[in-house]
Amino acid sequence: MNESTSLKIEYSKYTDEEKELPNKVSDDAHYSYSPEPVHGRRLWLMAVLFFVSLATISLLYSMDWFPAYLSAPHATALSKLQNVSELKVSLHPHKHHKHVSRLIMVGDVHGHFKEFRKLTKKLKFNPKKDHIVLLGDFTTKGPDSIRILDYMVEHAGNIDCVLGNHEYYVLKEYAKFHGLAQPEFVYKPSPQEVTATEVLVHQTNEDPKFIKSLKGRHVQVINRCSIMMRVGAVPGGLDGVAVHGGISPYLPLKKQNPYDVLEMRSLEGKHHTKPTPDKGGKSWSKVYNSMNGETPADHVVYYGHDASRGLNLKKFTKGMDSGCDKGGRLSAMVISKKGKKLVEEVVLVSC
Repeated sequence: MNESTSLKIEYSKYTDEEKELPNKVSDDAHYSYSPEPVHGRRLWLMAVLFFVSLATISLLYSMDWFPAYLSAPHATALSKLQNVSELKVSLHPHKHHKHVSRLIMVGDVHGHFKEFRKLTKKLKFNPKKDHIVLLGDFTTKGPDSIRILDYMVEHAGNIDCVLGNHEYYVLKEYAKFHGLAQPEFVYKPSPQEVTATEVLVHQTNEDPKFIKSLKGRHVQVINRCSIMMRVGAVPGGLDGVAVHGGISPYLPLKKQNPYDVLEMRSLEGKHHTKPTPDKGGKSWSKVYNSMNGETPADHVVYYGHDASRGLNLKKFTKGMDSGCDKGGRLSAMVISKKGKKLVEEVVLVSC
């Protein structure tokens, strides 16, 4: 085409016979006419569809609607949650248990790894001589739940845990996200034993991003936590038991409703026999202590969960949730042997 060729070409009229002969159109006219190519429109349409699809997938993923089998292909099946376990360490020489110098019960960490490490440093935690029991709710709310779980994996032989209500929620949401069977207890209460507490624990709302970030090793650590843990001899001449929420003063350990153990704060009813997660009833620990160590309330109970009542130390119950997640403190009960006598000491750090 010459530089002087006009961009506006006037086509000559043609006869009916010429309609069938497109080659009669001049070369200049052919090259000067430039409608939008069909393949160009197709490419443009494909690009638009691609970006719309990408945006839709991103939106669904962020709203937790993205199919689990596409976004997280690897899942760890859950085993049944043990109701009562036995701590495999002892402050006294024991034929079948590892001997340790200190047993350390830690209140609700709630994902505050920095404060947890501050506490272990203050305690001068020695994995070769010490053993930690986390009293539930060591995950969620705070910024570093994954780091807490990684630390537990790394120190698997030196850290045990009891399940908190938030860990139970995490397992439920994890199972839901991956299409797994919901977590079950080894001891399942009969319908007659179901309380308002059980209804509450089915109303979960954990962080979807945290749930999606859980690896198999993290889930296994949580799944190994029992509802209650016998910890052996403690100061006062009784055996100790670690739980998260509380226990009914009227039932032996093996008959405790696991939902109540996870959630209870108070006892309601005319004779204060009905466990409730509410704060308005009579504190279960107050009723428990009134029984003066008589069966079945014949353990010293170490627990967390009740931040509103704070550090709450009584003869037969030791409340260790001092509100770290709310800017309070993170607490540990340290049990050790002094001569032939067992002694305990509270150690705290600010949050």
